[in-house]
Amino acid sequence: LPPMEKRGPLASDAAMTDEIIREADASDDPVFLFAVSLQNHGPYEPYRYYNPTHSVDAPISSWARESLLSYVEGSADADHGLQRLIDWAKKRQRPTIIAFFGDHLPPLGPVYVETGFLKDNVAPRKEPSDAALEHHDTPLVIWSNRSGPVQNVGAVSPAFLPYHILTTAGITHPYYTGFLGALREHYRVVDRNLLLSPAGEATPDWARQKQIDPKINDFRLIQYDMMFGKRHSAPDFFPETVNKLVAHTS
Repeated sequence: LPPMEKRGPLASDAAMTDEIIREADASDDPVFLFAVSLQNHGPYEPYRYYNPTHSVDAPISSWARESLLSYVEGSADADHGLQRLIDWAKKRQRPTIIAFFGDHLPPLGPVYVETGFLKDNVAPRKEPSDAALEHHDTPLVIWSNRSGPVQNVGAVSPAFLPYHILTTAGITHPYYTGFLGALREHYRVVDRNLLLSPAGEATPDWARQKQIDPKINDFRLIQYDMMFGKRHSAPDFFPETVNKLVAHTS
């Protein structure tokens, strides 16, 4: 990336959005971009912006109020970035899909304690499913310039995003995407401490049980094999990686 304009101390979402549009418009080939915005990253120190366009009114300390304002201002800019991407994609002739999501609960720390949202600065790693969803579920939007927003995705583990993005694009195949689709018929959330079925049925502490669902065990083994192992599963689940390797070495 080139040097990017900042808003506050960090590269702005507006500048990142400019780069996404520039990269996509400059390519005649299909483009996949995974962009992680920086502007609204925590911790949210007070007075991050000298020119905020919002205000916060809450019965909390001045420090917590100003910290919350820093987060709110950055969130609004992220929303504007998403709207710009959608407006741009609507005018494109090429099929374009945008997936927009947050990766974790914002680290607002004392704000949560002072408002009573949490007992401590961070959410517990292990808790009942309803509390886990409240504290760990983040916004997710999947939008296509051909079919609009994907409806009723619900809470999903990030590992299922490839399945949703490719099916939104009308792309299906029997390899890893098909495996994820079959797994999602049984589980929509696969967390180290919690499994959630599509109907919301919870299986806590599943990894400590003597008997683990073979479907989940296969999921774990494939992930480990591809990330840290010898990639025995590549020919069956990721044949394109094998073909590229052969083409590169031949």
